[in-house]
Amino acid sequence: MSLPTPPNIDPAKLADFHNVLKQSKRIVAVLGAGISASSGLATFRGTNGLWRGQDVMQVATPAGFRHDPGLVWQFYSYRRREALKAQPNAAHYALAELARRVAPGFVTLTQNVDNLSPRAGHPEAQLKQLHGNLFDLRCVDTVGCGYTERGNYENPLTPALDTIKDETLTLGHIDPDNRPKANPILLAGLARKNAQILGDKYDDKGPSAVDLAPLKAAAAVGGEQELGARPPPMSDIRLSSGLSKDDLPQCPKCQANILRPSVVWFGEALAESTALEADALFAEDTEPIELCLVIGTSSKVWPAAGYAEKARKKGARIATINMDAGDAKGLRPDQDWVFVGDAAAILPELLKPVIGDPGAWKKSTDS
Repeated sequence: MSLPTPPNIDPAKLADFHNVLKQSKRIVAVLGAGISASSGLATFRGTNGLWRGQDVMQVATPAGFRHDPGLVWQFYSYRRREALKAQPNAAHYALAELARRVAPGFVTLTQNVDNLSPRAGHPEAQLKQLHGNLFDLRCVDTVGCGYTERGNYENPLTPALDTIKDETLTLGHIDPDNRPKANPILLAGLARKNAQILGDKYDDKGPSAVDLAPLKAAAAVGGEQELGARPPPMSDIRLSSGLSKDDLPQCPKCQANILRPSVVWFGEALAESTALEADALFAEDTEPIELCLVIGTSSKVWPAAGYAEKARKKGARIATINMDAGDAKGLRPDQDWVFVGDAAAILPELLKPVIGDPGAWKKSTDS
């Protein structure tokens, strides 16, 4: 594990943060893709982000999977391969150490599916993987079969998926007119959710831009600055599967259906147990939350985008760690902090009063 050069942080701001950290008994962290950028993984909305070159409707929705499961599996095979090549960085390890030192008062809510936090040794009981894990699989027939599999690191999962051997490879062409259509029931559900979120600001005169935003390619929704250099990303790869059902991972239980990645796609709800565990952190009858860390996320995807505000209502001060200061939402200048830069460089410095110098906890991570 390499440790990036610590950034220049305002001493007064750092001292104020350290004072709160040392007194905090309950801490919540909300993670986005930016924390894994130093590990070489692309973010979603950056210049070279995953959503810049791929239509989210085709590769990350239930409708897209029904429309062309081979295309979706090509996309996720690429992501699995990249995640397997990546290594946890200092930010992952620092949070894992914080979890051990503050247990059980520290919980991480991660939107990432790259498995880097578990690989860094983050205690499972204090890590909620909101959107699932790339290396967990499940049968598409959830009711009739219900097969699930955790920790499948085989790469590729089938010979037919061993098609992307070079990041600069171009595979076919996506027809922009041949794409799955949004389900009206799904749109109605999104409208209800946005009405709950926006309250009086919500306009219910037909499907609005707000209603449809979760279904658009994220490049059309907004930008998130790229965090760190990496090889040519997925946006340089044009996918066209041409794969049949027999080419894809088969369910070993029912032997009648294919498997899908056990991740949460756009338009899907979080797993019920995960959602309940996350919401329980902010329940009215729980102890106050003193500190909330918002790391590497543009805070555009719900429900994770609302967790910082829930923590704030529980008394928390918010620390945003991101390459883009604009990702700090609802900032209170006299209460909250924004630390701009690479999370892998910033977090070890921020957490040092509790986790100690990196040399003290790096030894266990190198073994």
